[in-house]
Amino acid sequence: MSNARLALLLLGASLLPVLVLASVMGWYFIGEQQRGLDADIRDRALILANALQRELATQVQLLSVVADSPRLDLPVSRTSFAETARRLKDQIPEWQQIRVSNTDGDVELSFPPLSVSAPRKVIDTESHDRLLRTGAPVVGDIVAGPQGSTAFAVRVPIRRNGRVKAVLSAVNHPDAIAQIIRQTGLPKEWTFWIVDSKDRIVTATGSPNFSGMASTSFAQAQKDSLFLLSDGTTLQTAEAEIDGLSWRIRVGLSSSQYDRLARQATILMIAASLVTIVLSTIVAMLFYRELRARTTQRESLANWQRMDALGKLTGQAAHDFNNLLMVFQSGVEGIERRRNDDERVSLLLNHMRDGLVKGKSITRRLLSFARRSNRGAESLNLETKIKEISPLLKQALNDSVTIDINVPAETWPIHVDPVGLEIALINLLTNAREAMSLGGSVSISARNVTDGTVEDRRAKGQMVALTVADTGKGVAPADLDRIFEPFYSTKDDGGPGLGLTQVLGFAEASGGTVRATSLLGHGTAITILLPRSGTKGPTITEDAMKLRLPACVLIVDDTPSSLESARVALEGKISSIHLAETGLEALAIAEKYHEIDAIVSDVMMPGMSGIELAETLAKSRPDLSIVLMTGYSDRLEAGARLPWPVLMKPFAQKDLLDALAMSVSSKPDYRNVVPLGNAGRSGKSRSPDGGNS
Repeated sequence: MSNARLALLLLGASLLPVLVLASVMGWYFIGEQQRGLDADIRDRALILANALQRELATQVQLLSVVADSPRLDLPVSRTSFAETARRLKDQIPEWQQIRVSNTDGDVELSFPPLSVSAPRKVIDTESHDRLLRTGAPVVGDIVAGPQGSTAFAVRVPIRRNGRVKAVLSAVNHPDAIAQIIRQTGLPKEWTFWIVDSKDRIVTATGSPNFSGMASTSFAQAQKDSLFLLSDGTTLQTAEAEIDGLSWRIRVGLSSSQYDRLARQATILMIAASLVTIVLSTIVAMLFYRELRARTTQRESLANWQRMDALGKLTGQAAHDFNNLLMVFQSGVEGIERRRNDDERVSLLLNHMRDGLVKGKSITRRLLSFARRSNRGAESLNLETKIKEISPLLKQALNDSVTIDINVPAETWPIHVDPVGLEIALINLLTNAREAMSLGGSVSISARNVTDGTVEDRRAKGQMVALTVADTGKGVAPADLDRIFEPFYSTKDDGGPGLGLTQVLGFAEASGGTVRATSLLGHGTAITILLPRSGTKGPTITEDAMKLRLPACVLIVDDTPSSLESARVALEGKISSIHLAETGLEALAIAEKYHEIDAIVSDVMMPGMSGIELAETLAKSRPDLSIVLMTGYSDRLEAGARLPWPVLMKPFAQKDLLDALAMSVSSKPDYRNVVPLGNAGRSGKSRSPDGGNS
């Protein structure tokens, strides 16, 4: 199914640009066709104008030949004129009449003969007078006769001895002009009209009904080449002038036909847009589904890798803890069997004490992978710290790998979590050892960096650059940017890939960063940039500690064994001790016994947490010294800042006493703090021996 979605996605993605291009090309093609139609209208107007000009020129030429012939020598014989006129009319049947008029405008000869009632004067005197003035042939404007019929005259002069003696005229019916227009092949659905010099219709579509009318009665100009006919039809037109005349011809195509291409283009674009939108939606949906499928697949693979890595991690932790439990199991049984053997008991207790230290180290290393805060950070002298843990660092390597440590005495102190630093160095050395299966060398060096941006733009201010470099096989450039990703590993054995993730988390929690450089086949260098420490940790003398220890302490813990362990740790150092198993019980005891001047509370408790209890008591009893203790807290590991000392379980007696002494001098004013939950005022108190008091 995934392959089908991928194929459809590729097909849709390939069709989209083709569809868009086809739409654009279609629009351009139709636009070109419309521009071609405009040119066709102009060309037809010119063709019709030329055809009409040629026809009228032919008539003028034919009349001129007759006017120059001896048959029309004055005085003209009626019989001779009638014979000549009959022959002319046989050649041009569209002529209604052929006339000879004198210079005064009187019609002297006519064929066919005029009726008795017909006027004997020229009607179109303007063209008649113009010919007499110019001596050149003329085509008259459209005029209406006595019976209302319209016509126009083609006139030529009859010259004798260089002077105009008379005028020969041929009267044309407008329908003759319309017939000439139709003979040019103008389509029936096209419209035309011809106007004379006085802007009157000579002939038009539907002629002779419109002959003699004002052109505005036939067609009203809208804008540019757009005209509205008297019947409501809108035309797209073009105009051409007739050479030698003051006449004009206009040819037009109905806007419905003219706009058909534009409508087709619009429909095409709308259809293409809809198809594009639908196709884009389908492509987007397919892409989204494919992305979700790939994301789910990637998450499934990541979860599997995570579970596999966590399985290996917890398996190793379980192995180490089982070894520690074996130490405690043997110690407990040995002490029970030989309680009176002080030497044997001391040896077993030492073994159990060493196991306790190792157990704390294991839990701290496990927690370091989830830690997002810099809780537990302190000012460290890097030279002293490296010397202190150098035996542990050498244990992370093997006999085939040599180590060189170069941390100058002038290296600035850093503000970091000591345990996190130790784990980060061990992880780096472990990676270096695995990259040098055939042996090699590792160097640990430190240098002060005045401007962190020189080393890495992500680092700001004064930093200390701690570098671990090896001579191993190196990392490929394609993998270098991913080596800090969780569960990403380039190890041949498919290791969990969590070491460098812890290093990055430690550096960022400390306010620094990490950068890696590598040359394939020559080695890798990992540099941790850590902020310079500006303060030194406070120190308290033993005498000062005794003076600062509170007289009455309330211990709160929901685990009875932990509660009793804390009581035993303070027994003999604190005059009065009260015990409570819940936050509500602790509030009731604190309200009852006002002599309580310090509280030691577990963080993770049902109902009311230790942090909520501390905030509530700090508001009602600002004089109380508060110390929190925990094995793990989501809120603290997320980076929550608390104003009270926090002890990590398990802790030694000295750690608890130091925390109590420190809390005496750091009592924040929380009278205006709103508690996280509603605290009750009920509970019970226990005396130091565990009974109720």
